[in-house]
Amino acid sequence: MRPLSALLLLAALGCSGGGTPTLSTPGGVVASVNLSSSAATLAIGQTTTITATPVDASGKTLTGKTVSWSSSATTVATVSGGLVTAVSPGIAVITATADVRTAQATITVTSNCAVTPLALAVGEMHSLTGTERSSVCINGGASGSEYALIPFKGDTVFPTVPLAFSAAGTVASTTSPVMLGATAALPLASARAGGRDLRRQQAFEVARRVQERQVLTSLRQTARARPAGGMMQNIVGLPATPTVGTTVSMNINVNDACLNPSTRKARVSAVSKNAIILADTASPAGGFTDADYAAFATTFDTLIYPLDTAAFGVPTDIDNNGRIVIFFTPAVNALTPKGSTGGYIAGFYFSRDIYPVAAQSGLSACAGSNYAEMFYMPVVDPAQVYNQYFKSKDTVQTDAVGTLAHEMQHLINDTRRVYVNNAGWEDVWMDEGLAHLAEEMLYYRVTGLQPKGHLTLSAVTNSQVLLNAINAFQVGNLSNYYDYISAPEMHAPYSPNDSLETRGAIWSLLRYALDQSPSAPTTYTRALVNTTLWGMANFNAVFGTAIPGGLLAAQRQMAIANFTDNSGVTVDAKYTFLSWNFRSVLTGFGQFPLLTRALTPTKPAAFPIRGGGASYLRFGVGAGATGTITSSSGAAAVPATVELILIRTK
Repeated sequence: MRPLSALLLLAALGCSGGGTPTLSTPGGVVASVNLSSSAATLAIGQTTTITATPVDASGKTLTGKTVSWSSSATTVATVSGGLVTAVSPGIAVITATADVRTAQATITVTSNCAVTPLALAVGEMHSLTGTERSSVCINGGASGSEYALIPFKGDTVFPTVPLAFSAAGTVASTTSPVMLGATAALPLASARAGGRDLRRQQAFEVARRVQERQVLTSLRQTARARPAGGMMQNIVGLPATPTVGTTVSMNINVNDACLNPSTRKARVSAVSKNAIILADTASPAGGFTDADYAAFATTFDTLIYPLDTAAFGVPTDIDNNGRIVIFFTPAVNALTPKGSTGGYIAGFYFSRDIYPVAAQSGLSACAGSNYAEMFYMPVVDPAQVYNQYFKSKDTVQTDAVGTLAHEMQHLINDTRRVYVNNAGWEDVWMDEGLAHLAEEMLYYRVTGLQPKGHLTLSAVTNSQVLLNAINAFQVGNLSNYYDYISAPEMHAPYSPNDSLETRGAIWSLLRYALDQSPSAPTTYTRALVNTTLWGMANFNAVFGTAIPGGLLAAQRQMAIANFTDNSGVTVDAKYTFLSWNFRSVLTGFGQFPLLTRALTPTKPAAFPIRGGGASYLRFGVGAGATGTITSSSGAAAVPATVELILIRTK
């Protein structure tokens, strides 16, 4: 039997009972059970005795009480009369019961290292197999070593599974890998905290996506049977090439897709090769002039339209005017409550507008449709009639450029799926990932920087122009990725939600996949949009050759890269990011936030993990020593879908 040497996790449950218990009366009421133990960690074959003491509500010991014992995993540890015997590596919960009160002790059983301990080279990776998955022994070598253990759940199952890890003979990591801390200046922090609030936009966009799928799905099923071609009418009341000053009625009800239209009069304020700019006649005074709108239309023609169409394909022209309608309306401003400090809605695309107002040509009707390829944008509000966010022309102009690059992807994807490719809806996570990729492409176009440039914080902030550009067009993606790796166990690119963490994960995965693939990026982005597939099948068809194993393999490799890239450890190039040095760039927010956990005898680790999630457990083994890592899931073995990847880092 081992001497008292480790922490034992105890839990006692109880409540007060009636009567007046005494010290030695067998009939006293058991309020709780106190446990004592000589060890929390045992090697195979070792034993320990746990003593159970029933007590009353005042804490007095009760005699004459019968205590029963059980083990949650008899293949790991057995118990008889309080004597615990270690059987095999793992974790067993020992329960003592007196009357109806219970107490539990967690016993960790480690291997006795009868096998030769693992000895990896620095940078070497080893996926644990066989009995290693429950207990693995690791050699510290002549000078000591450090490791990271990465549990990766390689499936798409969203409900969590519990994981627990304990260690014997390990020490804390010291310097490897490099974990960068805060920089002296935080050039991106204010944009993350005080710029366009992505959380508010995300919630609004989720509502739109839900409406589109709930209300418009039946319309889409009919539309898919319609051959591509121009049998649609012009936007209601608007000529194909309208004259500036022409007015038209537009539905601004954004809370109902097809019912209860609420119309506003809109004035044609600019017309260009690719855009018709409409301005709500109810806009506050002091906003954009026709000259401002004309300049914006030129920006759309020369920057946004060519960028997105090159990347994703050309949108349809259901309204037969050869242009995209951009409607500036205070209805967008009004979506953000006055006095709100949580950010604002910067504009949106609504799929309902690509369906006809009345049934025709085999298409079902959507009475609330504006019947055009179009976007909704906020107006300038100098007097802050609606809220404080849109008082500056420059801010509205800059935000509109970034918003339209994002929303244009949605428009292209939807219109081509409905009218060109006869495809179903793209999964929300993939659709949003592509839209965030469009924002990054805009950033590259504006700055002249290129993908695969391994950009550092210094490289993206060494001039005011570059600093302005990253804060305007790319800080949202970086911020979302920051949130994702702050909680990597619970988030993945394909999580069935539209959270910021999911957006950060899918943007970074698409960027990773593009960088790991040999052809021009637009080869892959166009293929992702111009297909009858969606979601995982879509990703696998496009990237499966460059990344064997498709989506799950790509996520596994990226999960490893989250830790290894720029860590000071030399690894295979597939475990690196080629476009961004995240360990450097994210310190512009304050730190590199990847969640890591220490794994030492006094610091076990327990957490849930979801499909696509990963964790990062760090530990060292001293010179000439042997460390043991024990793993379990509840009272059972770690599921086969959870890979345990060991990397030597020093």
